[in-house]
Amino acid sequence: MGVDQFSQEVRGSGGTLATSTQGTVETDNYAHGDGFDFDGSAYPYTLNPAETIQELVLTKTGNIDMEVTTTGGDTFTIPLAGNVGSFDKWEIDTVTFRDPDATASTLAGGWAGE
Repeated sequence: MGVDQFSQEVRGSGGTLATSTQGTVETDNYAHGDGFDFDGSAYPYTLNPAETIQELVLTKTGNIDMEVTTTGGDTFTIPLAGNVGSFDKWEIDTVTFRDPDATASTLAGGWAGE
């Protein structure tokens, strides 16, 4: 049998209860996006769409670095080391892929955003 928790009687004058909230509602349905397939001959490659990148999927990488700049202005580098992945926790302004070891690795994936 369940136990009631956090239940309290609310007493008032019978008026209208008003609440408000602020923020962004993420729907994970984005109107914009694109795919990319780079042959590795012209690093660095930069994704800088007019939209904010909400989801980034990498389906083919080599020993490269991914430099992310968020809409808040933070910039950080993630070494990919041949791994693929999906990234959806940042609001991305630009992504630059670099080839520090000059391996000419191919790179493919896609992005979605708004």
